[in-house]
Amino acid sequence: MQKQLFYTADPTEFEKYFFEDKLLDFPKYLTFLQTYLESKDQPIEFIQAFVHLESIDGEKEDVLTVETVFLEQAKFLRIWGVKDLESDVALKVTVELINPDTKQTEAEYTVIDNGEEFFRESIPEQ
Repeated sequence: MQKQLFYTADPTEFEKYFFEDKLLDFPKYLTFLQTYLESKDQPIEFIQAFVHLESIDGEKEDVLTVETVFLEQAKFLRIWGVKDLESDVALKVTVELINPDTKQTEAEYTVIDNGEEFFRESIPEQ
């Protein structure tokens, strides 16, 4: 079962919810997302964001799922993550490049897997 917490296709609402009001309780996802967005030389177009709780057994919410979608260089960029609510562990954060015509994933990169981070928080100066 899913319980939607937040959805928007408005970039201002996205910025407010994720970064200004800090309503998303998923620090590792937010750190990666912010680092990624700040590392871009060219602005990328925000498409939409979803935040929802999922329950495996229908009793209590087990995981928080977040998905943000952008358009970058004629490809959809989907950054999504899942966090276990009981342990507060980031179970998975991935980046997918999706072909807008076929809707097929062309590349997928794991950023965090079961709490292990595969990215650096600081971007080296060029």
